[in-house]
Amino acid sequence: MSTPVPAAATQAIQDKFQQYVLGTDAVQPAILADIREQFGLPATERLAIYYNAYRIRIRDALAEAYGNTHGYLGDDMFYQLCLDYIDAHPSQLRNLRWYGAQFPAFLAARLAEHPVVAELAAFEWTLSLAFDAADQPVLTLDDLRPLTAEQWQYLGFDCQPSLHFLQMQWNTVAIWQALNAGREPPAAEREALATPWLIWRKDLQSHFRSMAGEEHAALQGLKAGQSFAEVCALAAGRSPASAPQIAGWLQTWLTDEMLSRVRLEGAP
Repeated sequence: MSTPVPAAATQAIQDKFQQYVLGTDAVQPAILADIREQFGLPATERLAIYYNAYRIRIRDALAEAYGNTHGYLGDDMFYQLCLDYIDAHPSQLRNLRWYGAQFPAFLAARLAEHPVVAELAAFEWTLSLAFDAADQPVLTLDDLRPLTAEQWQYLGFDCQPSLHFLQMQWNTVAIWQALNAGREPPAAEREALATPWLIWRKDLQSHFRSMAGEEHAALQGLKAGQSFAEVCALAAGRSPASAPQIAGWLQTWLTDEMLSRVRLEGAP
């Protein structure tokens, strides 16, 4: 009959095994002393199975989250970058879905001479954030019809949680679209000015489009909690020609299901 291992000793073994698998103790692993030698593979090779399986599982999760970035870089480079990322960022999360959040910033540092790669990864990650965002009611034009002229002075809007903004300097979206369709991507080209892009979810799909600067500023203002009257005043102050367009922008935001609720703050 075997003697039970004390709970404290079991916890110590588990901690050493975790340190080994995470790569913080991989050269001379302390866990090796707790692995019994037996017929077949030596202890070092049996341990390596777990060490490699952990990395392969996370690598595959990154490849799923960044499918077009993977396709753009090719297997060898992408997989090596994944391994480097895993070593630099041991997982602290219970849900593997969120593990790749820092991958675009990691690529920006590692591939600084090719910034389009990090931008492509950021675009892919933001598409997935929009898709996974929490559900909220969808505000429609009919919901606004009962509002009085006085209420419009105090009117604000809650934006959908899926709404995200990206500033992109490269022809990243054209590259992503080509890769997504299985076509050869165009050569990377840097734009003279960064372009604001809007990413959100509609009809259970992630959508994206570029935006003019004034519409971008107006929608950002709404998302930041500004009232609609404040947004209109600021837009008119920045560019008087944009003032007549604001009603059209609002209708577009409603049609594209970007808004969720009306707020009436400070109304008498």
